[in-house]
Amino acid sequence: MHYRAIYTMPNRISDYFKREYSEASFLLFFRIMIGLVAIIEILSLKGDLFLLFSSADTLMPQELMYMETGVFRYLYPMSLFLKDNGLLDFFYQFVLSAYLGSLLFLVIGFLTRFSALFALILQLLIFKSFSQFNYGYDQFVTMSLFYCFIFPVGKYYSCDRLIFKKKNIEIYFNYQTVLQIHLSIAYFFSGLAKALDSGWWDGKSVWNALVSIDSNYYPIPIIYIVGGILTVLLELSYPILVRLKKTRKITLAAMISMHLFIGFTMGLYAFSIIMIVWNIAAFGELSLVKEKRNHEILV
Repeated sequence: MHYRAIYTMPNRISDYFKREYSEASFLLFFRIMIGLVAIIEILSLKGDLFLLFSSADTLMPQELMYMETGVFRYLYPMSLFLKDNGLLDFFYQFVLSAYLGSLLFLVIGFLTRFSALFALILQLLIFKSFSQFNYGYDQFVTMSLFYCFIFPVGKYYSCDRLIFKKKNIEIYFNYQTVLQIHLSIAYFFSGLAKALDSGWWDGKSVWNALVSIDSNYYPIPIIYIVGGILTVLLELSYPILVRLKKTRKITLAAMISMHLFIGFTMGLYAFSIIMIVWNIAAFGELSLVKEKRNHEILV
């Protein structure tokens, strides 16, 4: 009996990740949207990025910023090497251009896996240089580029497919399920952290996020209290509600509306957009055609 339980466990896990629907739309959507969001964000920062990431005129000395990061032992020695060899100016110009180029290659699907890995390394190199100014968006871009590297996002509608004329390869794994599990865990623990903070139950956290005035001197409107409670309940129940067919669409609509509200009221447009992309990619009905299979999945 114990042998049967052990034997069937891997099969159950395998069946859970077994693909039933075409992955083409999901992989194409995820690859293009992640690349475009990252390109738009880095271009929007281009005018001010030199204050954080350049050889001179920085908001803080580069050495001090490196010391504040968890990757000090990797970044600071590299900085000294570039400085001693007079390569700092070339390095900062090259990194940004290379990052944009790798993202563009990712969007069009040219050397897709290599482009995703190169973009991931450069994204970490750029943004980890001033990690104290990072927020949720930067972490999700890192994870997104990592998934673009390990997922076969260049398999469909890509330059790689046209240039190298690769043969069809059987795909047995449901990559969309990985994103679903990741997003569900992220929202649940985000909701759990909020639930343990009294500010989300009395509206103070919402007030502090939207208003620059100290809430101790003003009565908090009921709408802020309701908004805080609904946010906690939505994130905590997200893993369950989004898995049920009857509540999936309304849950996605509520989550997208919440991120749109965050974007327009707090100015966190990049964060809101990438979270909306993740929600649509993970649980949106991107792959509507069910594949026919007889004990194996064919592309």
